[in-house]
Amino acid sequence: MRDIKALHPDLQEKITLLQKKCAAAGITIGIGECLRTKAEQDALYAKGRTKPGKIVTNAKGFSYSSMHQWGVAFDFYLKMDVDGDGKTSDDAFNNSTGLYNKVGKIGQSIGLEWGGSWKSIKDRPHFQLPNWGSTPTKLKKMYGTPEKFMAVWKKSGQAATATKTEYKAGNWYRVKEAVPVCNGYYGEHGKYIYLSNQIKTSCDNKNGIGYLHNGADIKPVEVRKFDDGSVWFKLDATIACLAVGVDGKVYIG
Repeated sequence: MRDIKALHPDLQEKITLLQKKCAAAGITIGIGECLRTKAEQDALYAKGRTKPGKIVTNAKGFSYSSMHQWGVAFDFYLKMDVDGDGKTSDDAFNNSTGLYNKVGKIGQSIGLEWGGSWKSIKDRPHFQLPNWGSTPTKLKKMYGTPEKFMAVWKKSGQAATATKTEYKAGNWYRVKEAVPVCNGYYGEHGKYIYLSNQIKTSCDNKNGIGYLHNGADIKPVEVRKFDDGSVWFKLDATIACLAVGVDGKVYIG
C-alpha cells in the first residue's frame, strides 16, 4: 500500500521534511511501500523461502513482526536519471553513485531510523520511526495489535497542552518534544530526579543523562496538579516525574 495518509501522523510529517531536505540536496525521491497488511507481509516473507526470489525480510506477517504493519515505516525510491540515459524508470533503486546512502544520512539527521544501517539484511530504501525500538516487540507488548495501536493515534500530542487535557493515572500519553532526564534537583518544585526503570525503556542513556524521545509513550502511575497550572507525571514507583508546564512544554522535575 502506498498511501502516506495511512501512516502514523508523526511519520507523515517526517516524510514531508525528508522530501524537502532531499530536494534541497538535489535528490528527488518517491514514496513506495507504506502500511502493509498481514497477507502482504506474509507474501513478502515467503520470497526466497517457499516462493521464488531472494530473502528480503525476516519479519513474518501473521505475528505482526514488521514495522510496516504498525504504520510507522515506509520505503522510498529515486525519481531521477542516475545513469544519464534519459530515463528514470530504470534508476529507482540505483545506488551506484551513493544516492541511497545520502538519503539515508538525511533521514537519520531528522530522527528517522534507516534500514541501510542495519547489520542483518540491510534495507537501504527503508525508514521508520525509532520511538518504539527497531522491532515491534514493544508495540506488541503495549497494544497487542496494529489496530489497537492505530486507535490511539488521535491522542498524539495529549501531553502538550496541560490546560486542555484532564490527565489521569493509568492512561498513556505521548511526549511532543525531546526532554532530558538526569540525576539532581530540577524545577521550582525541587523534586529529586533519577533514571527510573520506565524512563530507561523510553530514552537514550548518554553519559548518565537520558533523553525522552519526541513521540515516546509514557504511562503515569500518579498525576499531581499544582497551583501554577503545571501537571506532574509520576512514571513508576520512584519519584521521577514528567511535568507539563503552563506554557505547554514538557519538563522533567
